[in-house]
Amino acid sequence: MSAEVEGTIEAGDGRQVTYLARGPADGRAVLYLHGMPSSRLEQRLFPDDALAQAGIRLISFDRPGWGRTDAVPGDRIARSRDALAVADHFGLAQFSLMAVSAGGTYGLTLAASAPERVTRVLLVSAQLPYDDDAAIATMQPDQLALVPVARLGRTAELVAGCEAYRRAMLDDVVGRFWPSLATLSEAERAFVAQPWLSGALIAEIAEGLRISAEGLVDDLLSWPTPLEVDPRSIACPVVAMHGTADDWEPLPNLRRILERMPQAEVRLCRGMNHFGPLLEAAATLALAVAD
Repeated sequence: MSAEVEGTIEAGDGRQVTYLARGPADGRAVLYLHGMPSSRLEQRLFPDDALAQAGIRLISFDRPGWGRTDAVPGDRIARSRDALAVADHFGLAQFSLMAVSAGGTYGLTLAASAPERVTRVLLVSAQLPYDDDAAIATMQPDQLALVPVARLGRTAELVAGCEAYRRAMLDDVVGRFWPSLATLSEAERAFVAQPWLSGALIAEIAEGLRISAEGLVDDLLSWPTPLEVDPRSIACPVVAMHGTADDWEPLPNLRRILERMPQAEVRLCRGMNHFGPLLEAAATLALAVAD
């Protein structure tokens, strides 16, 4: 039987962290790290029947500064540790991670910094550090233009720009976000055009930005920063699902970092862009718990 639970817990530092759990009550638990701009609601892009088919209980939470989770200062190590508080709340001594888009760097960081807890990482269209200009050369121009801005650090201009983006997005998610979907493949555009999917996409973005732009600011600042952990120290299996035509998160940037890991592999979605792995939702989800 499928059961959905939403709630808020208090992390060890007294901050509030809000979560959403979906899927079969007896399914294998997988913690979900969302992208940007986004929230815990992003996991609704994976439909109920896909969760049931994969036998997965998906547990997402608003990452720091997004949605209803309090912001936290610090590097990726500090900002990834809410996953441990959520896992503790659900009684998970060990767990698999599913890290989507901008959640990618945080998934790998947690796998390296808490190896006794993380047993497997599934990266889905994952964003990894933009610290190699050649590896991100094919990224969408608007996104690429933000990298040098992020390299300047937390300036007043960057914070103000993120707040202006937040307000514009909340005023018109479709008008502000939909142009970035123009380079998706025909199959992906048809997929996003489905009312249930576009509705879920609008809702998860709006929820993520509803209170502040702090999550956006901190994620953006992390873009050009190398991982704070050594990828070679990630001993658990890492599987990446990635589109060969992804111009949001270029494939060469993923490959150059995963090739340093002892147990990493890339599964390609041929001809697909950033949303490619969503088209085979059950198969993608199953990779999070494969033995």
